[in-house]
Amino acid sequence: MEIKKILVPVDGSPVTSNVIGWACHFAKTFGSELLLLHVVSIPPVSDVSGIQVASKELEEAGQSILSSALKAAEESSVRPTAILDFSVGNAGMRIVQLAREKSVDMIVIGARGQSRIRALLMGSVANSVVNNAPCPVLVVRPCPEVGTYL
Repeated sequence: MEIKKILVPVDGSPVTSNVIGWACHFAKTFGSELLLLHVVSIPPVSDVSGIQVASKELEEAGQSILSSALKAAEESSVRPTAILDFSVGNAGMRIVQLAREKSVDMIVIGARGQSRIRALLMGSVANSVVNNAPCPVLVVRPCPEVGTYL
């Protein structure tokens, strides 16, 4: 099995540093290209009056998240490509779509550790990716007792 391209969706949550650590480990081990992705998920709305202001704030937050992720990867001696994407609705399905479009061989994504009831009612981005991805998915859980990967 060759892992030439790894997609790493990042959201700025506390588990992001562990996700990047694992992704960098695999990228160095397999000589893979690393794609850092932040999906700006815009909720479908009927009143678009404030959407432009909200979109700009979400874009700036997304750029900040990607900037931090890039810095963390570069500190691990990996030179990733950063992608900021906009999606209306389900971010998980957009990640899956981009994984197909970019022909990635692996996805490394973080789990937020939300409650089972909330996950059942609302679903999760990681769950959506795991169940629909065209490639293997490594889900990195927060492990406070172990510390961070990096």
